Amino acid sequence: GSGGWSSNGCSVQNITDNETTCGCNHLTSFAILLILTYITYIGCGVSAIFLSITLLTYLAFKLRKDIPSKILIQLCLALLMLNLVFLVDAWLALYPDAEGLCISTAWFLHYFLIAAFTWMGLEAVHMYVALVKVFNLNVSHYMLKFSLAGWPMIVVIIVISIDKNNYGLVQYGKFNDGTTDDL
Repeated sequence: GSGGWSSNGCSVQNITDNETTCGCNHLTSFAILLILTYITYIGCGVSAIFLSITLLTYLAFKLRKDIPSKILIQLCLALLMLNLVFLVDAWLALYPDAEGLCISTAWFLHYFLIAAFTWMGLEAVHMYVALVKVFNLNVSHYMLKFSLAGWPMIVVIIVISIDKNNYGLVQYGKFNDGTTDDL
């Protein structure tokens, strides 16, 4: 009732003269985890709001004509989708029996994270070409090629086709009573 460490679910793994190693099937430092969770949700929420404002501004005022604007729109979209899936992730975790839901959420998180990194890299490539190259390069279907590279669906398709268990529930740790932690 007064807080502290709970010994329920814990067992002694090894005892030496200098240290005792215990294994527990739960975590008890929930206050820190709860604070970090709130900070994460607030940060992702604020980020999603301003990414939405950026997208709406570029789309409403027709600022999407030049290539840097198109790349920025794609980057904002990838980051927005990543934030939204991340925010919905905790709510979806309330349904532990829905294995397909867990796998699809992990798949979308992986996909949008890769897409965000790829669009950041493509932004850098475009800036290099625009600012460093002396001669103007004329690449046909420039944005089409960037879009194919920027939305790398093939990566997550390969990962899930190798083994569908790459996404979803993972068991780690093994305790004396034969139980494991699920993640």
